[in-house]
Amino acid sequence: MKHYGNSFVGGREAIDAGKVPVWLSVDEQFPAGCTFPASDKGKTYPIGTAVYVTTMGGQATVYNESSAVSDGATVTGLLLEDVVVGENGATGTIVTKGQILASRAAKLSASVEGALANRITFVKEA
Repeated sequence: MKHYGNSFVGGREAIDAGKVPVWLSVDEQFPAGCTFPASDKGKTYPIGTAVYVTTMGGQATVYNESSAVSDGATVTGLLLEDVVVGENGATGTIVTKGQILASRAAKLSASVEGALANRITFVKEA
């Protein structure tokens, strides 16, 4: 089991297939996460997509790259993982405090990042 795990072996050459980190730390999550309706079937929401929910396990309102957040508006947090919506909808886990590599996650508007500034640290890579 010399090459068991995150590599593939072809002949004498081993090819590393390690995971690419997106979250540097996940310090707090929103209880019960969020839901996405079946009407969103086929949509994929990438890691780091900003969402807002009013109740635990409630339906998510999604903020995208062009979404603007007005003063006092609330963003609950960012999706921990990619969410692919199926026939019966989907659920997502929301990170409310942590550090994320911004270039590897969903693109967000400056106002959405600003609304999360005291809770999520957006690490910009050189």
